[in-house]
Amino acid sequence: RLWEYLYDYRFMLLNHADRELLENGGAAGLASAALASVYGAFSFAALDHFEGDPFLLAERNMRGMLSSPLIAGGNIAPRDGVLASQYEGSWYVMLRGSLAPEGVALTNRNSAVEKIYAAGKNITAENPGLRFYYSGVPFHSYESSSNAQREISLISTVSLIAILIIFLYVFRSPVPVLASIAAAGCSILTALCAALLFFREVHVLSFVFGTTLIGTCVDYSIHYFIHRKGMSGAMDGAQIRSLVFRGISLSFVSTVICFAALLFAPFIILKQFAVFSAAGLLSSFLSVMCVYPLIWNGKSPVTARKGAGKKAGLSGPGLFPLRAITFRRMEKLKIYFLLILLTTLTIILAMNHSRIRIDNRLGDLYRMPEALAESEKINALAINHGSMGWYFIVSGAAPEEVLQKEEALRSALDGEIVGGTLGSYLAASLFIPSQKTQEESFHAAGKLLPLAEAQFLNTGFPPDAAEYYRREFDAARGRFIVPGGEGFQAELTASLWIGQAGEKYFSCVMPLHAKDEAPFRAIAGSMDGVYFVNKVKDTAAGLDRLTRIMFILFVSAFVLIVIVVRFFYPWERVMRICAVPVMLVLTVLAVLSVLDISLGFFTVAGLLLVFGLGLDYIFYSLEAAKGEDGGPERTLTAKAIFLSFGTTALSFGTLALSGFMPVHIFGITVFSGICAAYITALLVTPDVK
Repeated sequence: RLWEYLYDYRFMLLNHADRELLENGGAAGLASAALASVYGAFSFAALDHFEGDPFLLAERNMRGMLSSPLIAGGNIAPRDGVLASQYEGSWYVMLRGSLAPEGVALTNRNSAVEKIYAAGKNITAENPGLRFYYSGVPFHSYESSSNAQREISLISTVSLIAILIIFLYVFRSPVPVLASIAAAGCSILTALCAALLFFREVHVLSFVFGTTLIGTCVDYSIHYFIHRKGMSGAMDGAQIRSLVFRGISLSFVSTVICFAALLFAPFIILKQFAVFSAAGLLSSFLSVMCVYPLIWNGKSPVTARKGAGKKAGLSGPGLFPLRAITFRRMEKLKIYFLLILLTTLTIILAMNHSRIRIDNRLGDLYRMPEALAESEKINALAINHGSMGWYFIVSGAAPEEVLQKEEALRSALDGEIVGGTLGSYLAASLFIPSQKTQEESFHAAGKLLPLAEAQFLNTGFPPDAAEYYRREFDAARGRFIVPGGEGFQAELTASLWIGQAGEKYFSCVMPLHAKDEAPFRAIAGSMDGVYFVNKVKDTAAGLDRLTRIMFILFVSAFVLIVIVVRFFYPWERVMRICAVPVMLVLTVLAVLSVLDISLGFFTVAGLLLVFGLGLDYIFYSLEAAKGEDGGPERTLTAKAIFLSFGTTALSFGTLALSGFMPVHIFGITVFSGICAAYITALLVTPDVK
């Protein structure tokens, strides 16, 4: 097929050296070289179509094509009809493929990667001496996603079962559990509809991050049902709502402010997350405030009396050992504990200050499976293709413009090859030149027409064969090769020609065996419509910028929340509220520095989430602190906070056990932050005088 392609377009595919040779009067030399090949001991190509190509232009193009990086890059070369290389006494045959749209799915039964694995396993079972080594993004995506899915499914299932058991033990009834699940489900549905209304589609990461807000939604239910059970017989649904209204409302407002700040982030996933979360929280808030009091209204037959919470089994230190910490006059002891905690965190941060940095190292987020790492090592040694993962993106208003820009880029890259900073490169225009270049090649090939009759006489053909050659030449006029079509030329450039996206066309040029990216960035900067991409480095730099923006939004949300709560509390209480996010951030930074985890996108996302969750504890505590000394309201609130904290810590603490690094980092951040927020809320909540 390669030979047929080169023969069909032999007049259009002349290389630069042959074009210059013909334009500068070297047609006779090229004709002589063709005769030498015909009468020599070895002819590279078959002579079956000599009457249509007496100057062996297709053969000359074949020699250039087989030496191109696409076919002969690294150690790979054509042997016995396949691309193969020899390394340490073993032969390696390269099989290249591309995924069809229906095979791109990573985890379902249509996954092409899974089918490739299955086919390879069956073949090696029948041929024990044969082994398959896999390389490419689809294999890594499949391994990481499938492993992460298994881990997270197991962890989530275990934590969910544990939380259900705790709920059933505390409430001794399935009704609160079912109500909480129904409210959370309604919140997710509302959030999804809101996100689709504004964005028409929801990214999977937006949905994954958004579902973590289920914990906050469940917290609202916890506070309502704890108070309902504890105050059973003393209050109806409306009165229970009045007890928890202010605390839940402040929690709702602060959390919405926190996530609404993400609307200003220059990242569509974060904007979707903000809308998703705000809508879900609003749905849960309305469920607890409006629906619960209507469904569970009226008083229980239990006699109303002071201390009814004890009869309900929710007071006292038996189940929740908090009374000794949260009640009575322990203000000085709390201050000592807070100072000790602050001093410890300060020492840890001072000792590990060099580890506190914004750095989204993508290599730290993915641990390659051992088998796949071995495959990549063998592939790198056997193929030695030289790809660094760097590439140029070339854009233009039309395919012809893209190809001409590519050819100008190739001219600059040829200079880098001469200078020793580049080994070679791959480009679509190597195999499909621009129409301008094809016209130049066709014009140069026309210089051979006057020599055609002599060429046929020298090879024993009749003189009228020259007329056939002229008709072939005339028939090729204007028959240009175009990129993005069908056939062999499309296969040659499948990984290089991107095609149309929006109103522009794009292609990819890949430098091979490059030593330094600086010259390539300089070249791209000097050419219009040419962009150099170091995907790993550029993605990390983009995430670094996004992380800094998220920090700014984090601080902005903090300032706005302080302004809002000042309308509800005096400055003394506002300072107590501010202590929670401060201690939360210090604790997270200390834990991450000890574990040598850089501040990145997933850590900041975790901070934003725990910021919204952590403020809930101090709001609930301060509201309950208004109650009378020893009154049931404060006891019930303390127990609701503890149950809320316990379920949240259990959910995110188990995520920290995941081997999938983004989830692992996210879990550590939220777990350490939520623990700090809870402990700080206990320490800064004033005791009853």
